[in-house]
Amino acid sequence: MNQMGGSVLIVILLLTGCQPRDEQKSPAPLPEKPTIAVSNYPLQYMAERIGSPLVEIVFPAGLSGDPAYWKPSAEEVAALQKADLILLNGASYEQWLKGVSLPSSRVVETAAGFEDEWIALPGTVSHSHGPEGKHEHGEIAFTTWLDLSLALKQAGAVRDALTAHWPEHASLFRDNAAKLERDFTVLDRELFQIGQRAGKLSVVFSHPVYQYLERRYGLKGESLHWEPDAAPGEEMWNEMASVKKRTRARVVIWEGEPPPEVRARLTTMGLSSVVFDPCGNTPSTGDFLSIMRGNVASLDSAFGH
Repeated sequence: MNQMGGSVLIVILLLTGCQPRDEQKSPAPLPEKPTIAVSNYPLQYMAERIGSPLVEIVFPAGLSGDPAYWKPSAEEVAALQKADLILLNGASYEQWLKGVSLPSSRVVETAAGFEDEWIALPGTVSHSHGPEGKHEHGEIAFTTWLDLSLALKQAGAVRDALTAHWPEHASLFRDNAAKLERDFTVLDRELFQIGQRAGKLSVVFSHPVYQYLERRYGLKGESLHWEPDAAPGEEMWNEMASVKKRTRARVVIWEGEPPPEVRARLTTMGLSSVVFDPCGNTPSTGDFLSIMRGNVASLDSAFGH
């Protein structure tokens, strides 16, 4: 090989990294999004708002029935155990935890920071409804997020957990959480105003899941065990009449839309029906914020402007 040919070969080798093109390394693949498992829809919504677009949310309990009475399969437990972070509600919400082992270093109970504000119930009530069958309402009320001031604390726990696990994105988590805080604060203020306007008026809660709503916003009432998808028997109607006479209630608050015939009969008793969806599971339309705004509008209409 002459001198000029050797010089050209050297230049080519330098430009190609001193190795043939088909032997060069491919670019490293981008890392996958970290996985966050949640036990109910409010936590899914908070994690999405705070962690977006950096995280992927897994909500196995949302595939069927009420997440509060979910019983995970072995495969679903395995999926939970593989998650980078596991967000739980706490306050007795996850009854399935009694038989499941999760990695403690990756588990965050979002209601743990305000245990002194949990509402103790007078006793355990067992009854049946829906695809979940027989279940119990335990000794601690668990729908903590219906008090928006507590939902804010849970959102703060989510923010802190994400920051602890991925500190390089702390500023994004902080900014996203601040926007969520503003939305929750508006809802909290509006519900306060409705509670003040309701004053001493009593309501009937169709199901015992509204304890935190009742305490925070001053809605006074009694809870029954009526389901929006089931026709009440005459004994239940007699119980409703007795509660109305004793409390002078004029509003029944439902988890979901009651059957038209039930709504109509309540109207003849002087009771209007209002849907306040606790939103424990993924809504068919909208999201947690839009559902809560709809709840606020329904209560606002029920108690006058």
